[in-house]
Amino acid sequence: MPSSDQIRAKLGLGPRPKPMFGHNRSHALNATRKISKPNLQNKWVVVDGQRYRVKLTAREMRTLDKKGISLLSE
Repeated sequence: MPSSDQIRAKLGLGPRPKPMFGHNRSHALNATRKISKPNLQNKWVVVDGQRYRVKLTAREMRTLDKKGISLLSE
């Protein structure tokens, strides 16, 4: 059974996205930590005739739809 990174490579996707970090800045320039998490969703995808469950972001699902790769609902 291939790993999720191998499946993502076959789909033409890069590594799984990580959260982005930054700061919220107030008018007084106080800095508090801010985290933006990627919109990950579980989807079934068919690769080489086999069904695999892959965590994809909403943006990656749009990209696969544009490429013509069908995603199966659960």
